[in-house]
Amino acid sequence: MSRIRINIEKVNEKFENFARFLISHRALLLVSFIALLAISIVGMKKIYVEASWDSYFIEGDPMLVETDKFKETFGNDYFVGVMVETEQSVLTPENLKLLRELSNELRDSLSYSDGKATSIVDLEYMLGTDEGMEIVQIVPEEIPTDAAGLAEIEKRLAAKPELAKKLISKDRKQAFINVKLRPFPEDSVWKAEGEAQGKKAEAPDMKTGRETSEIIAKEKYAPLHPLATGMPYLSHQKLKYIGEEMSRIFLITILCSIIVMFLVTRSLRGIVSPLITTFAGVIMTFGLVGYLGLYMDATNIMVPVILAFAVSIAYNIHIHSFFRKNMMLTGKRKESVLYAMKETGWSVLFSGLTTIVALLSFLSVMLKPIRSVGILSSIAVGFILLVALTVSPILLSFGKDKKPNAKVLEKGDTRMGIILNNLGQFVLTHGKPIAIIFAVITAISIYGVTKMEPAFDVERTMGRKVEYVNKMLYVAESEIGSFYSYDLVIDFGENDKAKEVDNLKKLEQLQDHAQKYPLTKRSTSILDILKDLDRTLNENRQEMYAIPETEEQVAQLLLLYENAGGSEASYWMDYDYKKLRLMVEISSYNSNELQKEIEDLQNFARELYPNAKVTAVGNLPQFTAMQQYLEVGQMTSFLISVVIVAVLLMIVFGSVRTGLIGMIPNIAPGIFVGGYLGFSNIPLDMMTATLIPMIIGLSVDDTIHFINHGHVEFDRCKDYKDSILKVFRAAGPALVMTTIIMVATFAGFTTSQATQMFNFGFVVFVGLVSALLADLFVTPLLIKKFKIFGK
Repeated sequence: MSRIRINIEKVNEKFENFARFLISHRALLLVSFIALLAISIVGMKKIYVEASWDSYFIEGDPMLVETDKFKETFGNDYFVGVMVETEQSVLTPENLKLLRELSNELRDSLSYSDGKATSIVDLEYMLGTDEGMEIVQIVPEEIPTDAAGLAEIEKRLAAKPELAKKLISKDRKQAFINVKLRPFPEDSVWKAEGEAQGKKAEAPDMKTGRETSEIIAKEKYAPLHPLATGMPYLSHQKLKYIGEEMSRIFLITILCSIIVMFLVTRSLRGIVSPLITTFAGVIMTFGLVGYLGLYMDATNIMVPVILAFAVSIAYNIHIHSFFRKNMMLTGKRKESVLYAMKETGWSVLFSGLTTIVALLSFLSVMLKPIRSVGILSSIAVGFILLVALTVSPILLSFGKDKKPNAKVLEKGDTRMGIILNNLGQFVLTHGKPIAIIFAVITAISIYGVTKMEPAFDVERTMGRKVEYVNKMLYVAESEIGSFYSYDLVIDFGENDKAKEVDNLKKLEQLQDHAQKYPLTKRSTSILDILKDLDRTLNENRQEMYAIPETEEQVAQLLLLYENAGGSEASYWMDYDYKKLRLMVEISSYNSNELQKEIEDLQNFARELYPNAKVTAVGNLPQFTAMQQYLEVGQMTSFLISVVIVAVLLMIVFGSVRTGLIGMIPNIAPGIFVGGYLGFSNIPLDMMTATLIPMIIGLSVDDTIHFINHGHVEFDRCKDYKDSILKVFRAAGPALVMTTIIMVATFAGFTTSQATQMFNFGFVVFVGLVSALLADLFVTPLLIKKFKIFGK
């Protein structure tokens, strides 16, 4: 196959001349650098971070469109729930008084409340009268203090068990408050409101979650032991926890990296340059994000920062390693800077470009947080690359010349160089067993990849060790609490169809069908109101808890209900009676099982209503859509990153064959990571989904350095064995050092109690170590076997 010859020596000379330019204009360049940082800091103040589930979808996504239509008809599908728990019974005068105060404060004080709270102290309770019916309270406005009054409350609860079981536990020690929310305004509205008030805009769900947490934390409600739930509360708690946790992790990351960098480089400059490069790159990135108003998600916000830190260390260590070695041999500072840029500049530049391309493959995933990681990480790597190739050489150029290191001159190399030279000889003399081991591990890992499973379950992704997650799961798993739910909307497209008795009876079949699923906790629809109305008007006889026989009776009951002041029906039927809504709450979350249940319920509904449009909306269908996007996107981004990186390798190495061969040690770490995820049952979530393309982007750096230096050395000596051993001595120490420091950089994640963060840190360790081993043990064998630099 024909090869386009790239003269590496000439390319290296250009980088040497570039370094000469930097040193001669270093004062002006440093002033420009500081000015750019100042401008970026101003931009950082404009940053806004998202944490809402709705924000995960790309604008115009079918799931988002259907959810918006649902909200236009039935209002906000988000709610705020608070479960109270008492040592004795909730039904005491003191507890009922506190419960009412809490219910009223939630209803009246939450900024986006629609003015409706449902609890045993605030509920539409239909009571039959001589004139027909009236709507009263289970608990009277004046809370009774005598035994007879409390017994009457118990009697009312017992008379309507279907209603009571949603609001109070059988032992009467737990009660639930559900606050309905009005639809949240568009982004432009609430952001404008924030600016008008002269303060940073706060998203509606974040504001609702914050207000809820502040209310339930009040000392006066302590006897009720209130625990909150609902997506707004979850989003607020998630943002708060991740903000604190990521700050802690980043601090650990910096400390670990500094310690390891010092132990590895034994140089203050070896620490300062990566730190300056990192902070400068991150500040520039977030400054640009602020000016452009780019999307940022709370879950992944620190991934670009940590990644920037990792690549900053990698690029600086390569430059510093060659600089330090030449300083030991010659003692001349500026000449050592020129030598380091000449030997590493091209490799560092191309490593950065391939990493950026691999990260941009995230744009193929139809989820905004994943796309955001790709965009922000690419920008960060670009700025890191710019600073590493301009500011770092300038910083190294300051200082005096030194005497050459006598020990290094005597041995001709550093201690690390000699160790890696011996490793290179071992690899070249044991090629066959190494190749067999590599092939077996790869085959096993490919099987493990097939076991990978996406999941958006807060228990699997965050884990019960996180306090707010444990509390919310406790509520969800209680007798009356709720957290996850989904809605089925049946749209008949014609007025009054929703009132037809036949369609209501089919809805009853659908509700009964949903109740048979293992994960279903309870379901709610307009039937709950209609059946209760029919029973109420028939002396509260339980056998009359049924759907009326005629459409006329249905219409009369709804009219009577509205005249009595009832307002709940609008949550389950639209104004024109064209749509019916069924809400299903689940007891626990299993992504695969739940997906089957939702699909089965939709299919059953379509059989019952062949001429109607049936749509599943809500949190859980959104999770299902996210899982599908993640599955497809993960594979697509992997393939895109592999193809584009392979093409770039072909270009830089001037050969199609060399590019393809160079991809072998780069695909392998991605496969190893995928296999580990599959065998360890670690779910694909918004963090772990970024791992494989990211690992490919990082691992290709080492391959580029190895092959590029190998190419240079081969052109000089025309001997494969000798050139490979020289690469082990010259570039090997930098490859080992960068991996050790990058592993230390990501090690901070393993200190987290959040499952997804621990998994992220540990899996990055697996990926980086496997990438290093692939380059040290497999790349040399491929170079020698296929003679990729020519005969």
